[in-house]
Amino acid sequence: MALLSYTDVTLGYGARTILEKVNLCVEQGDFFGLVGPNGAGKSTLIKSMLGLLKAQSGKILWNPETVQKGYVPQRENIDPIWPMRVRDILRLTHCSLRGPFHRHRGEDSRVMEEMERIGIAHLANQTLDTLSGGELQRLLLARALITDPQVLILDEPTAAMDLVSSNRFLSLINTLHEERNMTVIIVTHDLPSLVHRAHRIGIIQDGQLHSGTTREMITSEKLSEIYQENLAVSTIDGRTIIYSQEETQGVVS
Repeated sequence: MALLSYTDVTLGYGARTILEKVNLCVEQGDFFGLVGPNGAGKSTLIKSMLGLLKAQSGKILWNPETVQKGYVPQRENIDPIWPMRVRDILRLTHCSLRGPFHRHRGEDSRVMEEMERIGIAHLANQTLDTLSGGELQRLLLARALITDPQVLILDEPTAAMDLVSSNRFLSLINTLHEERNMTVIIVTHDLPSLVHRAHRIGIIQDGQLHSGTTREMITSEKLSEIYQENLAVSTIDGRTIIYSQEETQGVVS
């Protein structure tokens, strides 16, 4: 049985429908990438996965219902003016899992272990307002991972990063996915970055979710059908390039 399934799900706010007839299946251990333009409904879908938004119709099912989820929000949703050290933020998160009056003997070592794995141990005594965008995103990742999630959900984690930082962050996510056998659900604008990482891809366009295996989705025919544009897919030096064939007509190579 699937870890997460959507059956004919409609999502929206009040009388406003955002997504209709969503059918989706995510298996344990999948790396699922979700893309779409701004305002398409990516964050709406993520809210429904987190239980923050109920379906207007249809059925959303986690199996088991109590699956532990780790969430990495968009950077813009975090207030950086928070007078707490990186170390203390992670301690607080770890402590909250055990109750306010329980202090585990290995708590500090667990926090340090996660900081070292994510590459932020040197930031342990810094406060949020001193962190760069990439450093803050790694802290949010460490905070999600310290809960030992079975599913890691990331909402546009690389939006404020340059190309090099983005590639490093996504490579880290890919490594963690393989090491911990976590299911990863990641929202991004960068479709090509998912090609060699994701098992399955979902594309939101015009209120509809189109999903399938990466091999099924990343073809000229499928992308042209979804976007209603004549698109081509090529691989150059190991990188996947998606481009409009109409814009390249008349170009002499």
